[in-house]
Amino acid sequence: MSFTAQLGQQHADLFEAFWEHPFLRGLHDGSLPREPVIHYVGQDHQYLNAFIRCYGMGVALSPDRDWMAWFHDQIRFLLEDEQHPHHVMCEAVGISYDAVRQEELGPSAQAYVHHMEAAARDSLGVLMAALMPCPWTYIWAATRALEQDPPAADNPLLGWWQFYAGAESQQILADFRERTDALAERAGPAERDRMARAFERSCQHEVRFWEMAWSLETWAPPRGVRQGAVP
Repeated sequence: MSFTAQLGQQHADLFEAFWEHPFLRGLHDGSLPREPVIHYVGQDHQYLNAFIRCYGMGVALSPDRDWMAWFHDQIRFLLEDEQHPHHVMCEAVGISYDAVRQEELGPSAQAYVHHMEAAARDSLGVLMAALMPCPWTYIWAATRALEQDPPAADNPLLGWWQFYAGAESQQILADFRERTDALAERAGPAERDRMARAFERSCQHEVRFWEMAWSLETWAPPRGVRQGAVP
């Protein structure tokens, strides 16, 4: 069994938590409320900006031009193509894409970005393992939905599922896994362990990203916390 297959098997519970989260269930049946959609798209736009920067760090870690070209292609995909599901979501709730963009990442999204940036300061293998759950969870969920329980044809969010289950997305995931498996084969035990831990933490962050959007998480103090002067 390959390294990535082992990771997927070991953390099947996190994939299921991603699948069962009410945010994704709302995407599936079209019942997702307007405010979580707006919050998600605004946060994900900034998160993907950070993801692109991590791809840039991957270029710096690249051992050859083949790797550089691969990262270049992934950056192009994020800049030119992955805005499509954002537009689908915005159209579904009747708001423009420009109107939902946010300048500041919330706590959970910022923690995820810090985790990816830390992986980029380790090794190429650890970086790839940290980045892989983002495409893997989305593409896995979309593929599962379209194969087992397709969203209704009149679901205004159907295009989101079709994008992540599409051929280009499938190829990106296949390439991601193949390259990560190759790096794991050449890595020593200590690096492989760091790769595995980075992958697990990113899977946890993916579930928390749904929760961040669902709960409309911000940096504001929780409700009920008394505001007073600093003693």
